[in-house]
Amino acid sequence: MAMWRIRINLSDDPRSRERLTEVLARQQVSAIRLTPRAGTEAELSGDVVLELPRDDELGDMLAALHTISPQVFVSRASHDELEPDAAVGALAPVD
Repeated sequence: MAMWRIRINLSDDPRSRERLTEVLARQQVSAIRLTPRAGTEAELSGDVVLELPRDDELGDMLAALHTISPQVFVSRASHDELEPDAAVGALAPVD
């Protein structure tokens, strides 16, 4: 399976987090980290590492994430890039 690193910028509100959780619930997420965006208290930056069984599912994933935010960035990831302290499924901001 291909691994992908996805960065998304989203509003720091319960509805945005809920929608992100819904999109990611259908995927095999290896790591997720949300941090406040520099210079703003109202937005978060999220890094997600996930595996997709087929590359053609990436388009569907990106389309779903674009309903949450217009700023979604994607790149290939490797198993070496997984952060051992990243909490899978934890959508609380990291201090």
